[in-house]
Amino acid sequence: MKIAIVIAGLIVVAAAVLVTVQPGFLKPASLALVKKSDILGFSPGMTFEETNKVVTQRRYRCRQLRDSYILECEVDGAKVTIFSDDVDPKHPIWRVNAEVNNPGPQDAAVKSISDQFNAQPTRDAREGWIWTVGRGLKLSYDGAALKLVDEAEEIRRGKQEAKR
Repeated sequence: MKIAIVIAGLIVVAAAVLVTVQPGFLKPASLALVKKSDILGFSPGMTFEETNKVVTQRRYRCRQLRDSYILECEVDGAKVTIFSDDVDPKHPIWRVNAEVNNPGPQDAAVKSISDQFNAQPTRDAREGWIWTVGRGLKLSYDGAALKLVDEAEEIRRGKQEAKR
């Protein structure tokens, strides 16, 4: 009996040491691959109701533009614009733009964004830096603003605009 207690104690101590040395040890492997896919809590695919909950919980100052499902928010010195689908009854977000006032050096911003979203960027002549984050989401940064979009929805909207 005493031996079992000693062995159990050694296992507990070994686990505590392992967690101290390697904090991610107890995290499920599925969480290790999870990437950030939002800007200030807003992400394409969220319904308008979910968006309003984020605004309320985080006490963001936002206003809804007249006759639309577009929200403009002022968050920590950044102007955040959230575009939601007007037609779908749940009004899911399809684009989030965040204009940053003082982004600092572009290289540092790109590295910070890469670290936050756990993704590597590619360089695009028109859009600046581009990351693939989440399922079907594209994040771009041009030195002054971040844009997070649902790629499929943006392509669909682009085709609709071309038809007009």
